[in-house]
Amino acid sequence: MTNWVERRKKSGMSQFLCAQKSGISRMRLSLAETGQIALSPEEEAVVRQVLSEYVALKSREIALLMQDCTVP
Repeated sequence: MTNWVERRKKSGMSQFLCAQKSGISRMRLSLAETGQIALSPEEEAVVRQVLSEYVALKSREIALLMQDCTVP
């Protein structure tokens, strides 16, 4: 299993959403995650970019949530 697979799973991003955002079919991602095929370097780069953007968005959402929870 490659690093991007672990990162996708740990981030909570679904395989469906990752496929949708990256433009790679869900079936192709599934086959890559199970080691049955390898993504091209370009496809891996797109997936890594999509994951980076997703994690950054979630990080901002959590930061905003924490600001709302701060007790004055």
